[in-house]
Amino acid sequence: MQSIIVMLIIKITNMPTIKYFIGCLLVSFMLLSCKKTISYDITGDPEVKFFTNNQATGNGPQNAISYNVVNIPNTAGSGLVNLSSNVATTIKFPVYSTKPVSGDVTITAALDNSLIATYNTANNTSYAPFPTGVLNTDALTAHLTQGSSISMDSITITSNPASLNLLTGTSYMAPIVLTSVSSPAVGSITKATTQVTYIVVNAEQRRIKFLATTADVLGALLTPRTAWTAVYNPVPTTVGSIFDGSTATFNRWVASPVQVDVNMQATQNVTGIRLLSSTSATYVPTQVDVYLSNDGITFDKIGSPLKANLTYASTYNYILFYKAIPAKYIRLMLYYVTNTNTQNYRVVEFDVYAN
Repeated sequence: MQSIIVMLIIKITNMPTIKYFIGCLLVSFMLLSCKKTISYDITGDPEVKFFTNNQATGNGPQNAISYNVVNIPNTAGSGLVNLSSNVATTIKFPVYSTKPVSGDVTITAALDNSLIATYNTANNTSYAPFPTGVLNTDALTAHLTQGSSISMDSITITSNPASLNLLTGTSYMAPIVLTSVSSPAVGSITKATTQVTYIVVNAEQRRIKFLATTADVLGALLTPRTAWTAVYNPVPTTVGSIFDGSTATFNRWVASPVQVDVNMQATQNVTGIRLLSSTSATYVPTQVDVYLSNDGITFDKIGSPLKANLTYASTYNYILFYKAIPAKYIRLMLYYVTNTNTQNYRVVEFDVYAN
């Protein structure tokens, strides 16, 4: 820079006008300004920004921490009981900075449930806020020490396993937003999507007991079934009764899935279904969607167990409930996805347990 100034001085001594001198001064200031801008370590916003960076799993939101919960009916009373969960008792995630910080700093975060509606509208989802008592989102802070670009500790949220049975819906969200910086001179919160971390729980209300056996049967098989009727979609290519107790009569289809609607003619406290479709475990349905109804119009989906979730014994599949559910109509959607031979798309017998 000194050589540039010397050259300007030489030029000034040879120029008769003050205008040229002023022009040279402007050039020198521009050069000084250019030298200053390239002193930053990175291109873009020179200010330090604080953000979070969590890897979303499944179909969860970007920058999310996701968990799964399975609740079942409380057989000893009302409400639900938690069967299984992978929700951590202590949920932690660090805070990052775009550059090493120039001094010690504390980042504060807070729960902002108003963002749930915003997310649902933008993404056509139906997340709900967590019921009170499931998550503790008080005093959320993280600390970065001078020279670091990741917090020495984490934003920490505790969960209450005893309250997971309060999750009676299907999906819950807790948006945790970075809100403030203890030393604004050090940096500021990002305005990008990584300002928000989403704690997400997908909850299953399981009413069908997986791998249930005859020892799990509640009640008894309903008899007689002579007045029961069934409607099928599509129409079977082979037609026979599924209520006559005979394995020689059956219904067969050439397409999958198959819908079977059974009218029991009276409301029963249904505790399960015993289905005979094949004498070989290889050819039973690969998935069964179970629906119940009291009016034959509005059906409640009870569950969708896979072949691996159902016990096959003595030629029957057992679809047993944790607790009795009143119903007059039963609808099954039967999928035979892995069966290459349509000769095995069959229903032979349809029994119902009730108490």
